[in-house]
Amino acid sequence: MKNIFLVDADDTILDFQGASINAVRNAFFVFGKEWKEEYATVYKRVNDNLWEALERREITRAQLLKTRFSLYLRELGLADIDGDKFNELYLTHLATKPLYVNGAKAFLEKLKGLGRVYIVTNGTEKIQKSRFSILGINDLIDGVFISQTIGYDKPAKEYTDYVIKHVDGFTKENAVWIGDSLSADIKSANEAGITSIWFNYYKKPASAHVKPDYIVDNFDKIFEILQNIEEKA
Repeated sequence: MKNIFLVDADDTILDFQGASINAVRNAFFVFGKEWKEEYATVYKRVNDNLWEALERREITRAQLLKTRFSLYLRELGLADIDGDKFNELYLTHLATKPLYVNGAKAFLEKLKGLGRVYIVTNGTEKIQKSRFSILGINDLIDGVFISQTIGYDKPAKEYTDYVIKHVDGFTKENAVWIGDSLSADIKSANEAGITSIWFNYYKKPASAHVKPDYIVDNFDKIFEILQNIEEKA
């Protein structure tokens, strides 16, 4: 019986894409700079590349946070803007103006009725705790595993081992890992032998190297899969 659910935060429960672009736009406003829609596309590319490099252990979290906006602003030809100050404005807005993915709150409420729910996230501790508190997520889950707190990022084996060790009654047979990232969530699940559901809400491209057990693009399909698993058990 599947009754332990490991659920990613950003772009699974939290609308990180929407909230982060709002935070970037706000920082430009504070600096008195005109916002251009292409800025959003460039930011997503720069940010995604850095987080993927972090998952591959090519850079550290400190390097990501230190260089992200200096690289981004330089690419836009706006190197005159202070990257550290921009980052400070961005993080403050991100921490205090979170957004749910559409339907995510109801999803958590329903999932909690089927067992225990744990958030597994590569986010920054201070930011994630603030966002979870504001949105009331802590009332809908049984625990949170934040990579910065643990000291390892998904998909590191050390991160997954820590989660498994700290979830009472955990077995690979009763767990499901749900997340949007093939390189972080699905890879973690695959390497640990845990059933994986790729939440591809944003229609990301598939990978030839990482294969989820199931693929969905909305929350209702997750419950259909869980029901089918139980019926076949």
